Amino acid sequence: MEALRLFLGGKGLLYYLGYRLIPPSADPLDPAANRLVVAAGALAAHAPAASKAGFLAKSPLTGILCDSYAGQVFAAKLRMAGFDALVLYGRAPEPVYVYVEDGEVDVRPAKHLWGSSTWDTWVAVRRETRLGASVAAIGPAGERGVRYANIVVDGFRAAGRCGLGAVMGAMGVKAVAAWGRRIPPRAEPGEWRRLYLGVYERLRRDEPTRAWARYGTNDGVSVCSRLSMCPRRHWLRPWSPPGDAEKLSGDRVLEREAPRSLYARYAGFLWGWGCPVKCSKLARPRRRGLEHVLVKPEYENLAMLGLAPDVLDPDEVLYTEWLVNSLGLDSISFGEAASWLMELYERGLVAREELAGLSREPRFGDPEAVRELARLVAERRGIGAVLAEGVEKAARILGRGGELGVHVKGLEAAAWDPRGRRGLVVSYATADVGASHLRGWPRPHEPPSRGPAAETVKSMIADRDWKALLDSMGLCSFVPYEPHEVEALYRAVTGAEASLEELMLVGWRTEALARIHAALAGRVPEGDTAPPRWMEPIPEGPLRGTRAALGWDDLREAVAEFYRLRGYHPEAGVPLPETLERLGIAWAAGDAERAVEEARRRLSPAPA
Repeated sequence: MEALRLFLGGKGLLYYLGYRLIPPSADPLDPAANRLVVAAGALAAHAPAASKAGFLAKSPLTGILCDSYAGQVFAAKLRMAGFDALVLYGRAPEPVYVYVEDGEVDVRPAKHLWGSSTWDTWVAVRRETRLGASVAAIGPAGERGVRYANIVVDGFRAAGRCGLGAVMGAMGVKAVAAWGRRIPPRAEPGEWRRLYLGVYERLRRDEPTRAWARYGTNDGVSVCSRLSMCPRRHWLRPWSPPGDAEKLSGDRVLEREAPRSLYARYAGFLWGWGCPVKCSKLARPRRRGLEHVLVKPEYENLAMLGLAPDVLDPDEVLYTEWLVNSLGLDSISFGEAASWLMELYERGLVAREELAGLSREPRFGDPEAVRELARLVAERRGIGAVLAEGVEKAARILGRGGELGVHVKGLEAAAWDPRGRRGLVVSYATADVGASHLRGWPRPHEPPSRGPAAETVKSMIADRDWKALLDSMGLCSFVPYEPHEVEALYRAVTGAEASLEELMLVGWRTEALARIHAALAGRVPEGDTAPPRWMEPIPEGPLRGTRAALGWDDLREAVAEFYRLRGYHPEAGVPLPETLERLGIAWAAGDAERAVEEARRRLSPAPA
């Protein structure tokens, strides 16, 4: 109970269990050493838009603990099946899937599903269990250990980051499915009902939220271009002329929206649990011969599978998204890997004879080359076997191109270029998992040339902790909850008298544990930096000449300010003893002390 008081659920519970159960030295693809933790948020099945299920393991891509989230209804179904969390470990002698229902765990054969797409696996597991079951599945990429293989929930939503699908594949687990009829108890049912209905109605009527519902994230290409924050042409063109940005705009996506009959067919899975916004869209390419393609497009897909390889035809991008999702590949990491290879090839840094298995030249603007690379990666064949390692490791294998890879701590960057927002580069540099855009946005929105990045750190930390609280509650970060609503709902559900200030500490706690673990794994503080590409000046547009920070010293000073505000060791970047005491996790002090010693040893200059 003390652990639940401090870590709540969702993200908090993931990191508590991951820190306790996974050694920093564990081989991520050793199922006897690693663990896959699945957790529902504290408000799963209790609050509007409590849609996020969390997954965590030691990442095969980065070598550190990594959490990733998928929306829809898996978290609520897990709760209604009688579980707050699941921990998977070990290797099945033959492929299996795990099914939980009404407090029981059933491990079932899945040899007949091995090799299937994520969509086909979802359909088959529901048919074999219950049609109302929610299913988290891997595709061929996870089976073959692609280091950025993802976990796809109910055919549409991905826990995409860090290669957690490869961890499932190493365990021989094709899917995890949940169904139940147990409504979790609520400490104050009358107050809970009043709060639930009030929050739902407020969100349903909120005008900015309704505007958001029109596109979801699908108008992000228009936004990122306007702000000079796009990854176009492998981050070489953060800004594009309006005519180019319009080609992948939200309106172009909505022109391809699927019929209402398909929304009705998938309504029980498409939208988050009790979501009043329902921003998810279904789309199909308009090209003949692609009638079978049905996708739920989002900005990150459009940007990393369209802008990054410079493919601006929405039909082509939707088709590529369908393929990448079916194979079980993270669209962000794959899009970075593919566009990185295209830049290497066009610069003459990779020769044609090194591209085994690829029938066409990997040039920007060629959607067929992108899809061929996706298949090669998922099959771990030819050049695909190199790209399947992620850009950091791929550069080492090739012996070149490392300075062009856009990643932090080995995690390929999400599709928001920090050269368009002051201080965002510090968030990327210090995030617990690597280059995630969901670990705090600084305020206000202004260009990096406006002043020192260190001045934005306090606002970034505040937003990081708020997002961590939402992830711990299982709430969608795109639904504009008021802090007092989260506090009141948590009290009505659990009966715990916890103030908002106390609840907000969960983000600091999880980050503290993550940094200790990462330091012992050799990623902190060395990885608290940014890729060189983001320190190149923007070549054109309204922010021409702007870099992600005023310079490398400016970035280093901002990271030092982050350490200071967080109460971290000024050299090692891990929590000081008094910080751990304040957070109620003084039991981690011994590990933190060892992390400082090991970081100092690694940072010490080698003897002459």
